Amino acid sequence: MRAERLLRLLLLLQTRGQSTVVQLAQQLDVSPRTVQRDLDALSLAGVPVYSVRGRGGGWALLPGYRTRLTGLTPSEVMSVFVGATAHVLADLGVDASSDQAITKLIAALPESARRDAEVARQRLLIDHAGWGDHPESPRWLELCRQAIWEERRIAITYKDPAQPFTVAPLGLIAKARTWYLVASRPDEALRTYRLSRMTSAALTNEAFTRPSDFNLSQYWAEAQQRFRATLPSYPIVLRVRDHAVRRFRPTAPVVPDTDGWSLVETDLENADEACAAVLAQAGDAVVISPTELSTMVLRAASKIIESCVR
Repeated sequence: MRAERLLRLLLLLQTRGQSTVVQLAQQLDVSPRTVQRDLDALSLAGVPVYSVRGRGGGWALLPGYRTRLTGLTPSEVMSVFVGATAHVLADLGVDASSDQAITKLIAALPESARRDAEVARQRLLIDHAGWGDHPESPRWLELCRQAIWEERRIAITYKDPAQPFTVAPLGLIAKARTWYLVASRPDEALRTYRLSRMTSAALTNEAFTRPSDFNLSQYWAEAQQRFRATLPSYPIVLRVRDHAVRRFRPTAPVVPDTDGWSLVETDLENADEACAAVLAQAGDAVVISPTELSTMVLRAASKIIESCVR
């Protein structure tokens, strides 16, 4: 355990530069006294650590000193570049050991690992925000991943038992725990396929050439923008008590008002949903616009009062 801690201490100094004993202790989850003993041990072992006295001081390595590590595992490389969401990495069969992996990776990434990391970065994207639906079993995930890595086409059927068609898979995206495949068909634009809606999938022996200009992150950002444009929209402006602002998802910067209130712009699905959202705040939200929403809230509140009086 101490050998591992000494190695982590060395890598922290190498990657983050001059640090105080307190900062190092927080990173290593040990006491400052333990860090001081470990620094002395590194010095006795020939590692050129030195202390900087005075205000703003700390401990550092001599300029130019580097230790080279070549033991970065494939799981550590993957966990750094596709995100540290444990259940998503579990779907991929990857251990979520990213804390130590980040330190190792920054310190000294071997050429082969750097190549693997770039492959992962271009082919996997973890989007942590969910659509609000239930987690899905990642069917066909392993087959799709294999096809992407080997740049081989797959034959799939989608949504209904129609005739299979062949696609060139370019990337996988996890939206919370819902998995999507980004793929192309000959002479057609890129499409996003939800893995749970694929009714069959088979790996073919047909290779394809991956487009050199394809950017998975850019594609997903544009696809989400197009999707949101199709959703129902009901923009509203509210005056909200500061402690209740977190209950809304502002679509513009929150503007501080007076006496602990702020102006909040948000967008809900329709007027009924907006009315229910305002009533749920029990007076902590006041409608500024639209006027029709203010009228709806007043009528609904009156009905509530009448029912309570009875």
